[in-house]
Amino acid sequence: MDWTAIREGDVTMAQHAELGHLLRGAFAHLPGLYPGLRTWSSLRPEARVIGHDDEGAAAAAGVLRRVIQVGTTDQLVGVVGLVAVRPALQGHGVGGDLMKRVNAYLADLRVPFGILTCADERVAFYQRAGWRRLSPPRRAVFSRDDTTEAAPFVDEIERNTLVLPVTADLDDWPDGDLLWHCAPI
Repeated sequence: MDWTAIREGDVTMAQHAELGHLLRGAFAHLPGLYPGLRTWSSLRPEARVIGHDDEGAAAAAGVLRRVIQVGTTDQLVGVVGLVAVRPALQGHGVGGDLMKRVNAYLADLRVPFGILTCADERVAFYQRAGWRRLSPPRRAVFSRDDTTEAAPFVDEIERNTLVLPVTADLDDWPDGDLLWHCAPI
């Protein structure tokens, strides 16, 4: 497996085609989420960590630095998403290798924390890679990227928010609700 970290602006159309194929396979339970060359679900990542083999993109994740509001604290984080491994390679250590490289990329960015959300069945995978689940569950408010949406905010209790201490200690994570990309409501 050949691994690379690449800025989003340097991803070629051919690479987007490979990533789209990978994402559609890994997220087959969400048909239509990654049509054509669209390889992001809401916000485009700043960079991608990609593993290639003889068949093309085998594993990938997106990273985006941003400031989120946690309680009353503006917190710089590296948001990790779009984590995908080709279905035929799942369960063979490729995902663990991907997360080692994602964690190293976050360290290169020198962000205090990485943050991600995931389904219940994925928590143990991320915990094995050093991520820690925030407890108790947190209220999370997201603004939609499409301002034509009738309901501009998503407000939910996020049971599986995981944080990776990168340049800070987990004890430094602030208390409070998570406001991802919106003004306080």
